[in-house]
Amino acid sequence: MKMYKLSTLIMAVAAALLMFTTSCKKDEKEDPTGGLDGTRLWGDISKNVTLDANSTYQLDGAVHVKDGATLIINEGVTIEADASKTSYLLIEQGGKINASGTASKPIVFTSDAASPAPGDWGGIMVCGKATINAEGGTGVSEVGNTTYGGNNDNDDSGILQYIRLEYSGIAFDEEHEANGFAFYSVGNTTTVDHLQSYKSADDGFEFFGGTVNASYLVSTHSKDDSFDWTEGWRGKGQFWLANQGGDNGDRGIEADNNKNDNSTTPFSSPVLSNITLIGNGFTDTYGMKLREGTKAEIYNVIVTGFHKRSIHIEHNQTLTNLNNDELNVDYAYISNDVTDVPIKYSVSTIMDGGEEIDDPDGPSVDDNEKIEASNNVTIDNFTSTHSTTFDGGTNPSDIDTYFVSTNKIGAGSDWTTGWTVGL
Repeated sequence: MKMYKLSTLIMAVAAALLMFTTSCKKDEKEDPTGGLDGTRLWGDISKNVTLDANSTYQLDGAVHVKDGATLIINEGVTIEADASKTSYLLIEQGGKINASGTASKPIVFTSDAASPAPGDWGGIMVCGKATINAEGGTGVSEVGNTTYGGNNDNDDSGILQYIRLEYSGIAFDEEHEANGFAFYSVGNTTTVDHLQSYKSADDGFEFFGGTVNASYLVSTHSKDDSFDWTEGWRGKGQFWLANQGGDNGDRGIEADNNKNDNSTTPFSSPVLSNITLIGNGFTDTYGMKLREGTKAEIYNVIVTGFHKRSIHIEHNQTLTNLNNDELNVDYAYISNDVTDVPIKYSVSTIMDGGEEIDDPDGPSVDDNEKIEASNNVTIDNFTSTHSTTFDGGTNPSDIDTYFVSTNKIGAGSDWTTGWTVGL
């Protein structure tokens, strides 16, 4: 009788220990605020999370990588965003993403819908601590209500390499739409290269201030702008390819400084080289819209297939920058297959009795300062594919610090093999 009672007690204690151990393991696995639950990525990621190579995961709703945490994504990972929810991935200030795919095993973010479509989910947003020219030196992301900005231009938000992002650009309301990739005040120690935005319902790539450098970018069939910058972006970029298609596309590049005050510093002033912008021939599309006070150095560029015009430079401060040799487009092939003129210069407009007219005090552009006056710019009626390049290019002045040396005009496409789609 005593032996029976003792064995019963031992079994009861063992069962209790088993339940306690199981409970502890479950608590360790599932953070009630979010994280990784099996193959489900959800909520707030507040500690390091690793996604195994060549595996498939679900992005379940809004996912934020918090300050101090790192999301590690290995090669060959596929992440399917829940299209029935407002799904997106946002890296907050102090958080990091280390996503390193390869050409043969890219990381793919896509929609889980049976028939995927642009706008199924919200894309990838990274918020850093680099400087911007927004009032107060900080801003709040269009999606996710997250702060960005600061004074650390060397801020590091991690690594994004060989990533294809499909069917993003969800619309929250008329004023707030997600892009494919959005970089908010991201610093220049962040690694960004070999990224494709495919069939975004909004912009393919947008830079909100900061100093991040970005190379080997592909924007394919974006419904709005392929590339967009504002709020004082001062990074560098090389090998950018925009290929509009179907009924999609607005501007190849839309470039702003600050819409509220075009002369606000630090100015948007990127240095770009080896760009190809291919439009779809639809009405009112622009190859480049350089406006609202942006500065830039843009070399080795092909612009073709945009129906309204290839390049439009507008607003007083932008024209002043052009006259001061702080806005340049050089070593370029520009298509004149348009209904208006291939290159146009417009001063700011003012309202007069309800009518919009040119500002009589706006700056004029001397004929010698115009882009088409350069011997390095060819304006002709031609068509181009994504692989087209021309000889006779140049290297930007700081070739030793970032840019790959080349004598080609255009982005080329040999670097797109294996990890992109839809070209």
